[in-house]
Amino acid sequence: MPAAAARLSVGGDMTTLTPRLECGRLFLGSGAVRIENATCALVVERDGRRLTWQAEALVAAGDGWSALWAETGVRVDLTAQERDGGIVLSGSLEHCGDVPLRLLSAAPLAVVGAAGVRVGAGAAHWAVYRNGYQSWSGTRAYGVGECDADPWWEFLRDVHTDPAHRAGGVAGAFRSDLVTAIVDRASGAALAVGFLDTSRFVVAVEVDAPGGQFARLTALVDGDGVTLRPGQRLPLPALWLATGGDGWSLLEQWASACGAAMQARVPAQTPIGWCSWYYYFTRVSEADVLDAVDSLSRLRPRIRCDYVQVDDGYQSAIGDWLQPNRKFPHGMRWLAQRIEAAGFAAGIWLAPFLARPESRLFQSRPEWFVRTPTGALRWGCWNPAWGVGRPAYALDTTRDDVLAWLRDLARTLVHQWGYRILKLDFLYAAALPGVRADPAATRAEALRRGLEAIRDGAGPDAFLLGCGCPLGPAIGIVDGMRIGADVAPFWDNAVSRGPNRGRHGVATRHALCNTLTRAFMHRRLWLNDPDCLMVRAADTRLRPDEVQSLATVIALTDGMFVLSDRLEALPPERLAWVERMLPLLGGAARVDDLFERDLPETLRARYDDGEAVAVFNFTERTADRRVAVDATASSVEELWSGGMLPVRGGMVHMPGIPAHGCRLLWVARPGSVDGAAAPA
Repeated sequence: MPAAAARLSVGGDMTTLTPRLECGRLFLGSGAVRIENATCALVVERDGRRLTWQAEALVAAGDGWSALWAETGVRVDLTAQERDGGIVLSGSLEHCGDVPLRLLSAAPLAVVGAAGVRVGAGAAHWAVYRNGYQSWSGTRAYGVGECDADPWWEFLRDVHTDPAHRAGGVAGAFRSDLVTAIVDRASGAALAVGFLDTSRFVVAVEVDAPGGQFARLTALVDGDGVTLRPGQRLPLPALWLATGGDGWSLLEQWASACGAAMQARVPAQTPIGWCSWYYYFTRVSEADVLDAVDSLSRLRPRIRCDYVQVDDGYQSAIGDWLQPNRKFPHGMRWLAQRIEAAGFAAGIWLAPFLARPESRLFQSRPEWFVRTPTGALRWGCWNPAWGVGRPAYALDTTRDDVLAWLRDLARTLVHQWGYRILKLDFLYAAALPGVRADPAATRAEALRRGLEAIRDGAGPDAFLLGCGCPLGPAIGIVDGMRIGADVAPFWDNAVSRGPNRGRHGVATRHALCNTLTRAFMHRRLWLNDPDCLMVRAADTRLRPDEVQSLATVIALTDGMFVLSDRLEALPPERLAWVERMLPLLGGAARVDDLFERDLPETLRARYDDGEAVAVFNFTERTADRRVAVDATASSVEELWSGGMLPVRGGMVHMPGIPAHGCRLLWVARPGSVDGAAAPA
């Protein structure tokens, strides 16, 4: 049958993913990890009626397999090949019938039944990686006894999760956007399934294992109701599958394969910057930015800074990005020139796909906005920072005139004003469900068209940072991507614990969780943006131990390192914390316990001359921790305290780590001086 074996080690045994057809069903793998009785599935709408189908059998056809849905005349064609360390399943639809259909979803791989997927001893011991829809969506690995849940209220759900797919709230049922990994916690056996082309469709992998019993695995492509006409052939996104004994490594392999397939933009150097938001918020003024420029200039011998970014608060209204308010009397071009004259690149924030009713844009172009099926405006965001009245509305990025406006906007900001770094926020708005000028455009296409227009206007050398963005459609366009919730001057609060379910929304705890659980995406899909580091001692409820945990995660995962304090007001020891973390950028991160708990607690970063090992206590009380390190070391340095800790039998014991705190160990490479300092 097609495709050579993809061989990976699972617990010392060799397993293969060679696809084979038996009794009309697709079988992949053997031994500890395997998929059995797989076919394909479709959901369409015909004459207003929803039709659902899963193929009873596949038949050999040329170099692959096919299945015909006789009722509609749609044929599914599948091929497989060994590539990128796994098996890549490519599919397409061909409409051989005579009645147009609306495609609601397509599954190139659909597995149903108790014996359908085996990973390790059984589903009762599974952990399932659930990747969220967009930047701010909670992401983690779940045990099959846990349930995923959306925020309580609709306005929070639309902002943080996929409005088209609500969490089931049922134990063992998970929808993971782009990719998932299933890991047997007992043996480490792992299966990863992810899509390689995410530019045209929203894609996800759904896993159901209620009560610890496998029931269903579906690799799902959202059709968004696009019309499938008689005689039309529609390629589906390629699906990548791989097995192994290490779930983290499989996620890294998927990200590398996806990034290569979509020509990910990965700048050579991770920029270090300053952002106005977390100190000044919307109160920021021209004088505040100039004060930051002066402070950063004086601190340059101690702290490298590449750019200064003006965040939300400079514009006259959401949507009117070229009209600054009275707090910026000299204008934004003048400010960019002052920033660059001081030796920094200039950055600016905007939410390009939103506009509020009071904006000039909305008042002059009301026809530019997405509508609901009843013709009402599709609201895109309610943000109390912008006013407690009416919401902001979502731009229709399938209109040619809107795309031309976006190109001109980016061209002005970058090439006329001089802002080389654009932070593009609230990008999910372009992919909200709604009625658009181009009914053939999917939600993913609408978002990608808008981003492509901005890239066209900004040019290839501008740095585009995505935020609040559905992840898949942005690959290959943005240079950096926010991969978690906003940090905050608090660990969590009643809103984050309650309405946001302890996983979505603004909270430092949530930002840390996603930074850890999405660290494998860094330098494969883009540069990860973990959000800003706040180290101040005033105007914050973060305790010193929490600040050190935040700084440790940001440094060791090597994402964008962005400060957001009034630096010269910092206590000397807090400024020294920043200096201590900067040399730790550039490591290769690994999260040891991604599949073991809600919020992972062991993070490693490899360097040429050693390894940094961070051990966290994310519980609510003081706790002891132990961690394995290089057994040849006799002692290791704890970088936050500067003290030395003994190594006994390859283990370091760390008593009394405070709640939400950490210990950061430097383990020198064998052959170097024991306990040598971290890389400088």
